[in-house]
Amino acid sequence: MERSLNPLFISNFNMKTFLIKSLSFFLIIILLLTLFLHHYGGYVDYFYNKFTTPKASSMIIGDSRALQGLQPAIINEYYNNSKFDLPIFNYSFTISQGLIGSHYRKSILKKIDANTKKGLFIIAINPWMLGSKKENNNYKGEFKESGTPPHNMNFISMNPNFEYLLKNYNYFHFKAVFRKKSFLHKDGWLEENNLPKDSLVFKDWKKNQINMFTGFIKGYKVSEFRKKSLDTLIKDLKKYGQVYLVSTPIDKDILEIENRFYPDFDKDMDAVSKLNSVAYFNFNKANNQSYATYDGHHIDKFGGKLFTKALCDSIMKSL
Repeated sequence: MERSLNPLFISNFNMKTFLIKSLSFFLIIILLLTLFLHHYGGYVDYFYNKFTTPKASSMIIGDSRALQGLQPAIINEYYNNSKFDLPIFNYSFTISQGLIGSHYRKSILKKIDANTKKGLFIIAINPWMLGSKKENNNYKGEFKESGTPPHNMNFISMNPNFEYLLKNYNYFHFKAVFRKKSFLHKDGWLEENNLPKDSLVFKDWKKNQINMFTGFIKGYKVSEFRKKSLDTLIKDLKKYGQVYLVSTPIDKDILEIENRFYPDFDKDMDAVSKLNSVAYFNFNKANNQSYATYDGHHIDKFGGKLFTKALCDSIMKSL
């Protein structure tokens, strides 16, 4: 006489099989995604590689101007066998994240190799990085950049970085793999290949930048909190090496908007640099060379080589 199987046994067996298959499927997906990001992560996300690389001994800090305009490879080659701890890493983001304050400072210090003694730290500063929304009270912890990378990241040197996948998946643009117009290098530099093909396109892109910054004037104010945070950041970085402030070159029309927003910017940067005994280089002064931009705001990759080299020359002269 045949014995029937216990229904509970069958149920448990089916559940166990389901869990094993689900886990296997999940692991395969994670493995494929990890391999994909290892090869194409620089195309699909402009920040991911910044959190999969080792801690840095030298660093470029700033917003999208520095993200695209300052090239670590040029600096590393220029100062090869020098007194600085290299290679340098570009830990810049965009104006939505690269705002001077307690959030950015915390992430910067987390990314620095604690054993660094002779680091090179370039803070590519501009008025908007010291601005805040008019309705935000920074002293009460109200910050525009809260909840965005790198400020929402606990692990900033993990490869693969699953924390970034879980928290910032919305930053991924998988179609970019086929377009390949922009690429984030392992050294943190964003190479922009989507450059204007004629003067009409350039004028249109520049007009968009002018409209954006004109709008910023209406909704933003200069933040005393961020100005004090810049002083604190400089003092913290000096513990690990030499610090340099730099104002990256932009189109004169956009510079005029910035001067309306923050008329005392250059004077204040000169004051904070002298207070901390660090050099300040303003590449927007009339006697400085102009560098090609693709929208009046961001130096293109060709002008970026020249500008990075010029900055290296200025730093070398100040040593």
